[in-house]
Amino acid sequence: MRIEDLELADTRRILEWTFRTFGTERVALSSAFGPSGVVLMHLASQVSPGARVFFVDTGYHFAETLEMAERLQARMNLHIEVVKPTLTLEAQAEQYGPDLFRTHPDQCCAIRKVAPTQAVLRGLDAWISALRRDQGETRAQTPVYERKQVDGRPVAKISPMVRWTNKDIWGHIFAHNLPYNPLHDEGYPSVGCAPCTSPVAIGGSERDGRWAGTGKTECGLHTIL
Repeated sequence: MRIEDLELADTRRILEWTFRTFGTERVALSSAFGPSGVVLMHLASQVSPGARVFFVDTGYHFAETLEMAERLQARMNLHIEVVKPTLTLEAQAEQYGPDLFRTHPDQCCAIRKVAPTQAVLRGLDAWISALRRDQGETRAQTPVYERKQVDGRPVAKISPMVRWTNKDIWGHIFAHNLPYNPLHDEGYPSVGCAPCTSPVAIGGSERDGRWAGTGKTECGLHTIL
């Protein structure tokens, strides 16, 4: 299959192509254990048992999110790696002041999300994400295949679920009885760091609860990287 064929290929075929092209040791999925990530992990575990998944533990996650790692690891044949920022929360507060997530949220995301992800990508040739085009304007044009530069070295970014809808995702979760973050049942359609995530009113869009009222819509993982 050619790269240009990936846009119209189904998710399983895209995953098969990715693992075959880059090799299982040089490919990893990133996930914060949201619904789309759970589905992607489920499909990847079938296509490439033992596939690598990395989760960035910012130090600010809800307990329910942290518990997802164990629940998913117990259910799926995957290798989940927990990655942490270089700076502890205490060291960050000492260097930049307390509550950086409130005073300079972009800088906080850069330290606690983007930098740890960059560190992982330095050892990869391909990065698989669970981005979907229906998640908002900033993701509406997401291609299946992108060529990124990490420290001057090319890394393929593959988003095999761009055409899935929120309804598709939940249909798959319920059809396969997959674990999901219980906060989704409490009005949190998208769950990030606890200080920056709010419940969403009925009828709101999927990512309305992320950095609500600030104008910020992305942490930087999918805009900087």
